[in-house]
Amino acid sequence: MKLLAGVVGIALLASGAQAYAETIRFAIMRNGEQIGTHAIEINRSGTETSVKIVTDLNVKVLFITAYRLQHTATERWVDGHLVALNSSTDNNGTRHKVSVSETPAGVEVRADGKAVKADRNLMPGSLWNQELLRRTVMLDAQDGAILPLSVVDHGPQQVKIKSRVVKARHYTLKSKWTQDVWYDEQSQLVKASLIASDGSEILYQLL
Repeated sequence: MKLLAGVVGIALLASGAQAYAETIRFAIMRNGEQIGTHAIEINRSGTETSVKIVTDLNVKVLFITAYRLQHTATERWVDGHLVALNSSTDNNGTRHKVSVSETPAGVEVRADGKAVKADRNLMPGSLWNQELLRRTVMLDAQDGAILPLSVVDHGPQQVKIKSRVVKARHYTLKSKWTQDVWYDEQSQLVKASLIASDGSEILYQLL
């Protein structure tokens, strides 16, 4: 089961004129029932941005765990370019470790001990940065795969978020899996959904 690693934030002013942090939490819903959480921390200071992503979910069937995912990732960006990433994933017992490091020619992606070179404009599919929508490939931070990406723009829509209705632009991202995302007028992700491999609907709702 592939799950989105999407993000959205409300800025909280931190110390320093050019420094601030965002903390976001999603409830991960499956067919209307909460199965986990997805938390994002984004810290910006001048030209640098650091991001921490934590996903923890547990699908139970008749009180027995049928699927479990634990994923933690950190990203470091400078001048809009990814310069470092480290992630650790336990996908229902299958474990992965992924890292990205900057090189003179671009970046090196190391996944489970195997390394490949990639373009310096490579972005992970974590969705906090809307610039991903302009890319034709993306990095799966769970297993280190570099995947083709195409994006369909469905235009603006009215979306209910908690108790309010906001204007958001709807996109479909097509890659190894397909997911739908909605960004508000501040380029913040406000909703995301996908169909899991078992046919169930997965929805990320802001807490």
